[in-house]
Amino acid sequence: MSLARTLVAGLMVATALAGCYGADEEVEGAPYSAALVSDLTVGGFRCPSRGEIAGRTRPADSLYYITTFGGGGDTQPMACFGTADGRWMYIADSWRFGCRSRVKLTNPRTGRWCVTQVADVGPNICVEQAARKPIIDASPVITRELYGVGSAGWSDRIVVRADLVASNTPLGCGSGSSAPSTPSTTPATPAPGQNGGRTCYSTTWGRDMSLGACVQSRSDRVYYQCTNLGWVTSGGITASRTGPGGPCTTYLPLNS
Repeated sequence: MSLARTLVAGLMVATALAGCYGADEEVEGAPYSAALVSDLTVGGFRCPSRGEIAGRTRPADSLYYITTFGGGGDTQPMACFGTADGRWMYIADSWRFGCRSRVKLTNPRTGRWCVTQVADVGPNICVEQAARKPIIDASPVITRELYGVGSAGWSDRIVVRADLVASNTPLGCGSGSSAPSTPSTTPATPAPGQNGGRTCYSTTWGRDMSLGACVQSRSDRVYYQCTNLGWVTSGGITASRTGPGGPCTTYLPLNS
């Protein structure tokens, strides 16, 4: 679980650990245990377990640091709705934007963007105090699309722009004024030269890669394939040049 979120919305197992809780110990209707966070600090800042536990203000420049949560062993239900499984365009920050609101996140360096939906509370205010900047806690799908990385913490200081958009704006990613392409729940098998316009932005190569492309990331030297879920990794990419979405339509190691 991302450090930015461990202290709030992942604490739904409280009844087993704390026995009981009061009405003032609920986060968007989800009970949590004050005992789990009462002694925690981040960067020297105490993490509150009640009261103003999450940020509400929006910076004038709309710039935040982005962090990630959900997927794999960190899969969990969220406070507003849905499951943090790392497979769709969700973010936390319900105290800042409101549950189910749609927020457009943009990489200010490249202009690539993703329209996301608020599904959870958090991160804890102590993380924002340590980072000295407001934080957007997001699905790993989003950071793969915007920055080519599958995880991010507050100390990475990855800057993202966040803007509220209309509630009927489609979820998905794009560049410039293009319509968003929406990741599906399962990867599609790519057909060479017929990707329907679906792309994944590679920060290693500084350009969009077509569906089915397999590239080695400079950040962790792991191979990822562009799928309808965004960048997805698999151990078979290196050995067989085949990933979760089928045979690699392009294969780009770092030394190519």
